[in-house]
Amino acid sequence: MHKEKNNKRLFFSAFLTLLGVFAIAAIALYCVYMLWEKAPDVEPEAPKAISAEKDTDSEAEAVSPDRQQDSYTILLVGNDDGNGNTDTIIVGRLDTVNHTMDFVSIPRDTLVNLDWNVRKINAVYAGTANSGGVAIDGLKTQIRNLIGFNVDCYAVIDLNVFVDVVDLMGGIWFDVPQAMHYEDPGQNLYIHIDAGYQCLNGQQAMGVVRYRSGYANGDIGRIETQQKFLKAAASQFISLGNIPNISQVVSLLAKNMDTDLSAANIAFFLRQALMCSSENVNFHTMPNTPDMVYGLSYTFVELEPWLEMINQCLNPYNAMVTASNLDVVYKSGGTVLSTSGNLRGAWYYSAVPTSSAAPEPEPAETPEPSPEPEPVEPPAESEIPEVTPVPPETSPEPEPPESPVIPETPPPEEGGEVIIIG
Repeated sequence: MHKEKNNKRLFFSAFLTLLGVFAIAAIALYCVYMLWEKAPDVEPEAPKAISAEKDTDSEAEAVSPDRQQDSYTILLVGNDDGNGNTDTIIVGRLDTVNHTMDFVSIPRDTLVNLDWNVRKINAVYAGTANSGGVAIDGLKTQIRNLIGFNVDCYAVIDLNVFVDVVDLMGGIWFDVPQAMHYEDPGQNLYIHIDAGYQCLNGQQAMGVVRYRSGYANGDIGRIETQQKFLKAAASQFISLGNIPNISQVVSLLAKNMDTDLSAANIAFFLRQALMCSSENVNFHTMPNTPDMVYGLSYTFVELEPWLEMINQCLNPYNAMVTASNLDVVYKSGGTVLSTSGNLRGAWYYSAVPTSSAAPEPEPAETPEPSPEPEPVEPPAESEIPEVTPVPPETSPEPEPPESPVIPETPPPEEGGEVIIIG
């Protein structure tokens, strides 16, 4: 009996020792992980006010460099139409103190202040590359013009990576709002998904977030569905059942994304995301008004509501972002304005396409007339052709141009250009 008690005591002692070893190992691994994990670097200097004169004087108005504690911004881009266009553009802010995440979708047809024949924000990425520039730098510049400051980091996500992440998570349970049926052999795109609550695999999920032909409000309808899907995905990832997959997700994203984030940065974001509740993950859409310009459908920024959304959902600084920090084209009544005072290629907003000739720019107020711009073919539109008039001398499905930039018409010597759309 005494020997049996000793054996039990020895077994219990060995069990406790083994448990202690495992506990120490787990703590050590956690410490190593915490030392390896790293928050991304943040923008140290706040941007100054944008003006037509490109004022760089130190007294120019700027957003205060005093940032909110542990707040990070990121640009997420989906290269999702097979033609280089970035139809999914989302700017996000992660608050690691209050454990909240806010994401704002930028509609693909958002009009940006460029002197191109196609001025949609989804064409900037490919257009910059075709002009010899760095694609993501061109897009980041336009995002900075829209929100008033530089994002801390970016990630361009390829379709295949999106599909693999969803499959790695075991699929996403999602209530598909309507039957989705669309085929485009040219893009190898085949979408056939019934309406209703179901578990979507990677390919099906890709079809849901790309589908837009059946929505009465077009791309805005797709954005709404994308946001609901991403909310469902975030809720599922935050759940306990997906914590073991973090290392695999980190490895997959680090190896297959165009990003300035390191694997340690990605691990930081994922761990912080797990600390948020699904109720504190919020999605928004940039306030916008659709309109036709030069025979193409665009969306204009609604300036005042947009400034309010920037400061509530995205701004990582303590001082408010104002219109002076933006370079945004917007409308007031029938008047097209630019917050920077420099409306590039102003002829575009009053020109009417014809079948015989391309529009001529308004003459500059200089002794000698400036040369007429030579319109070039715009980058290809996304997967569904726009049912709108097409600018002259373009084919139904144009190839991306080697250089979408056309000569910029010099602005008048006075302040911002104002064009009346009648």
